[in-house]
Amino acid sequence: MTTETTALASINQAKLALVSAKNLDDVLRIRDQAEALRTYIKAASDSLEAANSAAEIKLRAERRAGELLAGMEKALNQHHKSAPDTMSGAPLESFGVSYKQSSRWQKEASVQEDVFEEYLQDCNDQGREITQAGLLKLAEPCHVSHNSVENEWYTPSKYIEAARTVMGSIDLDPASCQLAQETVQAGQYFTIDDNGLTKEWRGNVWLNPPYSKESVGLFATKLVEETASLSQAIVLVNNATDTHWFHQIAKVATAMCFVCGRIKFNDKTGTPANSPVQGQVFVYIGGGVEKFSQVFSEFGFIVTSGVSTWL
Repeated sequence: MTTETTALASINQAKLALVSAKNLDDVLRIRDQAEALRTYIKAASDSLEAANSAAEIKLRAERRAGELLAGMEKALNQHHKSAPDTMSGAPLESFGVSYKQSSRWQKEASVQEDVFEEYLQDCNDQGREITQAGLLKLAEPCHVSHNSVENEWYTPSKYIEAARTVMGSIDLDPASCQLAQETVQAGQYFTIDDNGLTKEWRGNVWLNPPYSKESVGLFATKLVEETASLSQAIVLVNNATDTHWFHQIAKVATAMCFVCGRIKFNDKTGTPANSPVQGQVFVYIGGGVEKFSQVFSEFGFIVTSGVSTWL
């Protein structure tokens, strides 16, 4: 049996063990074994696939450890409200975990599941190494809709121009950044520091809200609250039809375009490089339903006023 075959067999065993792991000790043991295996593969084999498989197990274990540690920290702080650094003391040391490790693993665990899976897929598809540093970049306060430099995800200009064609102008982009505005060119925009949730929304709005579960829900609620003050709006979100926030938006929509396939978002050079693991939908709010249907039918399935058609 070759080194790579043996390693892959061990990786499959680790996957099964991680699923059945019941406590932090078990998760940490799997994490350490996966890291040892990854190091061994890199030294004994040229197989990036095998090394990435081991790195995947390591990150999955760290994410699970982060979840468990966050729960422990919350429970401890409820009993020690005057000592917010409790987790840096004996409880962590008893597991052989440093405060720095705990902080990093909790950040890893904060990355949405679909974003994590997409990161793994992109690394494997593009022949890149799966690393903790790469995952931690996704835990920064940024997201697809902010078209951040860290994530290097930018909405392709053809979708922005389609929105501009339908609405006539983009007066406001309430979840954006300076670099993204090279394409969006909104009359006004709010960055993550401005916090568009605290501002008034007016005119024709282009919105690609943060994709974290909590943030997208807040922006959906804000959109619904501001609907009466808007002229028109086009919103780009995941087609998460099972979520409460999606139903909030759908109730005020006058038309929707369910994108055929998945949007390939650009990196900072303008090269298509990143695809979410979930499909997307453009939601239109306003009176230009016919024009929206004509323009966005190029991208997918149009639903208007309860009637769906392939246009």
